[in-house]
Amino acid sequence: MPRRGATNATADAPRRATIRDVAGRVGVSLITVSRALHRPEAVSEGLRARILEAADELGYVPNRAASGLASGTSRVVPVILPSLADPACAALLDGLHEGLAEAGFQVLPATTGSRADAEEARVASALGWAPAGLVLAGVEHPAGVRRRLRRSGVAAVEVMELADEPWGLNVGVSPRAVGGAAATFLADRGRGRIAYAGSRTELGREAAGRIEGFRAALRERGLPDHLVVRGEGEPSPAEGARLLGELLRRFPDADAVFLDDADLAAGAVLEARRRGVAVPGRLAVMGLHDRAIASATSPAITSIAIPAREIGATAARLLLRAIREGPPPPCRVDVGFRIVERESTGPKGGAS
Repeated sequence: MPRRGATNATADAPRRATIRDVAGRVGVSLITVSRALHRPEAVSEGLRARILEAADELGYVPNRAASGLASGTSRVVPVILPSLADPACAALLDGLHEGLAEAGFQVLPATTGSRADAEEARVASALGWAPAGLVLAGVEHPAGVRRRLRRSGVAAVEVMELADEPWGLNVGVSPRAVGGAAATFLADRGRGRIAYAGSRTELGREAAGRIEGFRAALRERGLPDHLVVRGEGEPSPAEGARLLGELLRRFPDADAVFLDDADLAAGAVLEARRRGVAVPGRLAVMGLHDRAIASATSPAITSIAIPAREIGATAARLLLRAIREGPPPPCRVDVGFRIVERESTGPKGGAS
């Protein structure tokens, strides 16, 4: 008997629809409903459509936690990223979600701020969900991360950067190849004093790999390779303007610059205009990540396009196969990149 003055909340609350209700509405077994919701490939399209329609009419919502406890794994795939503010990470998530959601898996993003201690904590937390799989940005991780993953047996994919020798599944592009392509492209257009400018270049091996490839390509051409300007601020047009100012102060005879972010490159073009430095006549400007801002500046900026969405979609396919068939031997998939040529790397000597 309820205490005096208390309300019978349980009696007043509407009853939550169950999987048994859905099965009864369609006239199928509980296991058939479960397969339709969690393994759509295991039932016919027509039957799955009827089950989904019944679930919608009844307001049935699958209890992911309960199904995870019952099976020992969940339908969750955590994705550990440095930041959600990076458009490349957003495109990566789109590709992952598109590939995994269709198979009934839920993408669960988490960020680290590019801190190793935060990455280890996020991975430990993610493994507590008994995930179906895991996606990690980059290929450089604390020793504790790989140790936890090996012990857990969870299928994992490293994305964006390619490893020299992958320990598991790996999808992305080679930072060294990107840096080398940028230097070669500018040298082929008659530039002889080619600089590299980047922000947060000390935080990981990806930027270090681009700089290494950039300098190696210049040395192969017999060109100076020491024109490197580094910054620690977040990539932004303001930081790009600051980097250009430092470049012109330290290397006033530079005739080309590759900036390792689209916002940095846009800021450099705007700052060059403010200073009266003709682009591309006096200084060619090239950027990384071909975002909308690259084509919106004047002059429009030549950029290296990294297919982040394709990386996500490819990672989803590899992960699904590993979940269904067991982890394959270590492998890496190079999705490649392309250079989108625009006005900012045109001939020397002309007006901006």
